[in-house]
Amino acid sequence: MKNFLITGGLGKTTQPLIELLVDNYSITVLDIAQYVPKDFSYAKNVRIINGDICDIDFLRKTMFNIDIVIHLAVNVIDTENHRLSFDVNVFGTFNVLKAAHETGVEKIVMASSAPVHLDNGLCSPGEDFTYDLTKILQEDIASNFSKTFLMDIMVLRLGHIVDGIKKTDFNGTPLSELEYCKSGWVCRYDVARAFKKAVEINFTGYHLLHIIGSYQAKERFDIASSKKIIGFECLEQFKSY
Repeated sequence: MKNFLITGGLGKTTQPLIELLVDNYSITVLDIAQYVPKDFSYAKNVRIINGDICDIDFLRKTMFNIDIVIHLAVNVIDTENHRLSFDVNVFGTFNVLKAAHETGVEKIVMASSAPVHLDNGLCSPGEDFTYDLTKILQEDIASNFSKTFLMDIMVLRLGHIVDGIKKTDFNGTPLSELEYCKSGWVCRYDVARAFKKAVEINFTGYHLLHIIGSYQAKERFDIASSKKIIGFECLEQFKSY
């Protein structure tokens, strides 16, 4: 049985992913948060540990006997805290990849953000500038680790994640009232399916794919490559919006 490590594993994005993986894999869920959501799924082969990806010694110990890393940890608590965004999104990603290299992890699949790449690689000049910048730097770090150390890394550029079943965003706002990133939504259950596809296929080197569900996505994002490389298409395309 393969051993998985999921960073940022207590987030709302992760539970559907764990539910897809839990029957076939041993899963270590790593999160800096100490509060475990009430609706979080438990199983005998799911282990939850509290820790910080900014602590590389801790990561080295945690990755002992880990085969595959799914890196989801990101600063979403206080995106206006520039230092925290760099610590978690940039330095934390560096630590995850360095520890993975040093401990012989087979492959890494990590989350990036599709909307930050819309304007020819330029960050938004607004309040999201620092967050966007750190997400771009994450990809540069991943690409360099892959090419320098011959690591197998796949980056999934996700759209704005919402709940396509409940028809709300993560704050409970109905999708019918939500305008933010409207043509770039992706359902969290499709995100889970995409990560499952990515970890279960054989790939080598560095890959960068877009995972966006909205029916308008093909006009602005390269979603065709996701179908070609990992055989993935989103089920929820938000055609009512």
